Amino acid sequence: MNIFIYGDNSFINEMNRMLEHGNIKFKLEDGVVEKVKSLEQLKHKIKSDPFDIFLIDESKIIKEDFVSKYLKFLLPKDGIKEDFLEKHGIGDVTLRDKKDLSYYITKRLESSQKKPNPQEITTVEEIFEAFEEAKE
Repeated sequence: MNIFIYGDNSFINEMNRMLEHGNIKFKLEDGVVEKVKSLEQLKHKIKSDPFDIFLIDESKIIKEDFVSKYLKFLLPKDGIKEDFLEKHGIGDVTLRDKKDLSYYITKRLESSQKKPNPQEITTVEEIFEAFEEAKE
């Protein structure tokens, strides 16, 4: 699992500090923490693997409202539409503080590492058990 960060420099620096403080970079086994430089690169990464973790600056998410319909010149040119994120299964997670974000990422990493090896599954019942454990 990879972690991608998209936003302005202050947001990216803040997220990197939070990831280092929570030792999340060390918990990634084969994954990387990467800064996404452009909107097209972000869209490509979301389409290729929406199960990765995407930390997107709230100011870069374009919500469907009056401003986005009629005052388009006020929208960020490098903003991503909320509809695109929802279409690809990237839900909006609202958190109170950085500690919650660190906890959320840790739990996502733990759940992704619970995948059984193919040689461990020998029956159909074991497939259903593995699926149920992965959902928890």
